[in-house]
Amino acid sequence: MNNVKNRTPPRINASIKKDYVSAADYLRYEHRWSCDECTHFDSVGERCTLGYESSHHRLAEQTRSFVLSGKMAFCRFHEID
Repeated sequence: MNNVKNRTPPRINASIKKDYVSAADYLRYEHRWSCDECTHFDSVGERCTLGYESSHHRLAEQTRSFVLSGKMAFCRFHEID
């Protein structure tokens, strides 16, 4: 049996790290860890001014991810004024 043909191809890019968030914390605290709240986010161009991909860290995607898995992608460069 040849298993080489059945393998999933390797990822081209590294996957986004997602952290577990407890439901109690998610409901208790204000959500201020998305790109939409970050100093480095250009809301007109809808992009990160540091050049990072923002799609995984936007509020709508973080909320969707939390509802599906209880995990969210947090940007390690997030900064609030």
